[in-house]
Amino acid sequence: MDVTYSVPAPELLTAVVEQLARWQVDPWAGHLHPGDLGWHSSVGPEQMARDLRVWELDGEAVALGMLDGPEVLRIAVSPELNQDQALAQRIADNLNENAVDFFTGQEAIVEARGASALRQALRSSGWIDDAAWTPMTLALSTPLDLARLEAAPLNIVEVGPEAAADWTSVHWSSFKGTPFTKDARSWFVDRWTHIMTGPFAARAQSLMAYDGSGQPVAVTTVWTAGEGRPGLVEPMGVHRDHHGRGYATAITLAGARTLQRRGASSAAVVAENSNLAALATYRSAGFLTQEQVTDLKRA
Repeated sequence: MDVTYSVPAPELLTAVVEQLARWQVDPWAGHLHPGDLGWHSSVGPEQMARDLRVWELDGEAVALGMLDGPEVLRIAVSPELNQDQALAQRIADNLNENAVDFFTGQEAIVEARGASALRQALRSSGWIDDAAWTPMTLALSTPLDLARLEAAPLNIVEVGPEAAADWTSVHWSSFKGTPFTKDARSWFVDRWTHIMTGPFAARAQSLMAYDGSGQPVAVTTVWTAGEGRPGLVEPMGVHRDHHGRGYATAITLAGARTLQRRGASSAAVVAENSNLAALATYRSAGFLTQEQVTDLKRA
């Protein structure tokens, strides 16, 4: 089996994400999605390419990995080959024998949801369970129950780079909770603009919710993998001053509706099991939980 891995050139990013999009199928296993690449593209196309690893079999892409920091590699394997033991062993050997090509931190963690043979190969070589996650999906083949969206006193609109200051402010409050300083704002606006104008921007639609006073209170970005395939909600957040009002459920439903209009078969998200608030929000929006799965850590 002639399996090789490489770092793609920046000009190949579009082809890489198109291949990854073809691997998104229902029922969705929770693996790497074009939207994950899209959100990561805040680093710019050159660094984005450096953070990818493409495994090829006889010149055909069969697995894709994305470095998410110095210690985490997120992998998707072609659904047709996710039980192929020979391919799995070759990838596992690469991760074990050439670890410096993938990990530069103290730990080595692999996310390989749905890749059953690879997970088994890693476990057989001593990798152990790490953080547990729950994939969740909302079918979009039938009309959505939008009652909780319609009941929320919000004006939810599609936004682009022109709304960067407000969108990033809400996201920062939701995920960081620290003062949004001038330097932090400049950095995050620049990063978000990379996302909204970068090589994966056509797959994204960002939404922002305003309350009755015109204040931005909730945001999300949803990502399409193409018609008839699962779309991703990544990220979704509510400003900390506006928690507990149903805004998270409302903006999530608005995002799902956007994906439905773009032909997605389902809306998908993955939440860490320790994030009880996120799990509750997505359940409230009608998402169904799939089988939980753990990351794997090198012992």
